[in-house]
Amino acid sequence: MKIAILDLEFSPKHFYIQNSTIVEKITFNNRTFYSKFEKIKTELTPTLLQQHLQNEITLALPLIEENDLVNYLVIEYHQEDWSKFYSLLKYLLKSLNIDNYKCYLNSKKMLFQLFIPRNSISLEEAYIEVENIKHHLEIKSKKSYKIYPNRFLPKNYNIITLPTKKL
Repeated sequence: MKIAILDLEFSPKHFYIQNSTIVEKITFNNRTFYSKFEKIKTELTPTLLQQHLQNEITLALPLIEENDLVNYLVIEYHQEDWSKFYSLLKYLLKSLNIDNYKCYLNSKKMLFQLFIPRNSISLEEAYIEVENIKHHLEIKSKKSYKIYPNRFLPKNYNIITLPTKKL
């Protein structure tokens, strides 16, 4: 089943809901991660999606599908001055010949998200593209951002908080 949120489409077999406490401890490559997102092994309902859009709950979806395919590369930025970062990203993406991207905000978390659609590329291809973008971003900006999928995170930690507003 496909889920449409704003103008993004996902085909998840499960989703995540954020709790106020840590729900999972994950050890990966000698590092420990603590997650507040609880995995729900059912399909996302329209009611929950509506609650998310009204900022009553926070939902996330897996970025890496079960068959190790990726449909979006995502850059997240957690600052109020996201518009300056967005200007830099537009310039950078244009220089990399990436013209197709979509921008969103999650107003509850003050989170800017830029989604770069990809048509079911392999996880390895996604990692290569992410590293290229990351390399160019590091040259231009020292700002704190995250880019997914991230090879240094466990697969079930490569989840994306759903946006609530399209820019």
